[in-house]
Amino acid sequence: MKTDLLLFWLAVTAAAFAGGPSVTGVAAWDLALRSADSLPSGTVMPVTVREPQRAAGNMLLSLALPGAGQYRTERYTKAAIFLAAEAAFIVVALVNDKKGDDKTAEYKEYADAHWSAVRYAQWIGKYGVTDYGPAGYSFDASDLAAIRNRKDFSKINAWERGLHTQGISHTLPAYGEQQYFELIGKYHQFKYGWDTYPKDAEGVPVSDNGIVDDLVPQQLKDYAAERGKANDYYYAASFAASALVINHVVSAVDALLSTKAYNDEISAGVTVRPVPGENGMRLMSELRVSVGL
Repeated sequence: MKTDLLLFWLAVTAAAFAGGPSVTGVAAWDLALRSADSLPSGTVMPVTVREPQRAAGNMLLSLALPGAGQYRTERYTKAAIFLAAEAAFIVVALVNDKKGDDKTAEYKEYADAHWSAVRYAQWIGKYGVTDYGPAGYSFDASDLAAIRNRKDFSKINAWERGLHTQGISHTLPAYGEQQYFELIGKYHQFKYGWDTYPKDAEGVPVSDNGIVDDLVPQQLKDYAAERGKANDYYYAASFAASALVINHVVSAVDALLSTKAYNDEISAGVTVRPVPGENGMRLMSELRVSVGL
């Protein structure tokens, strides 16, 4: 800005001495000057540097696209920062959401291959009713077929809702629900369905003697860690999405303030008046500038 003012002042001074029109070379400051002979003493030539802008309009522009209002008010660095932040947050959100989806698909596929509601039901029928109660539940071939083929967990759920001595606090959600994949890797009562849990001679998950936190397979813990990674990706995507909204709001507020500063920033005028010189009277140009802070 100071450089533009200096160039403008030099150009006007040169025009006054030369008696002809000149321009500054800076588009925003170009000014056509009349010949010195046609300028009466004390003539003030207003300089129109730029038109005032509407603060509300620039605010809405930046609310829609961060940096747009700053660009219109010639705050190019700010405009670049807000726009770069917008792009960065979008990339972070999309990349982490995609990673979360991929990891979710991966751990769901692993659960389908290594966790079985049939094994869980077999354990309930043979050991669960004895170790944890209540008694009176058994699973025959048709029950196990319904669990395997139709994913009918109603009989399992009926036992889970019974009165237990300890350890059994949740019901197995319907197959395919997010809670299904979460709970089988979160609560130890579902450890019996994992294929690395110890089994007896008949292939049924063994008794843990009523201590649900014993014999927990590492497989369950590893699965829980993988599911946690998926959640971490989703949390990062959610954070980036929130930051994206904040970037829009902050940019809009800044555009409002930048527009006010832009409109108040500078007003100028040029006065050309005769002054005594060595060779008689000569014309001198004066540039009046007021800067709004």
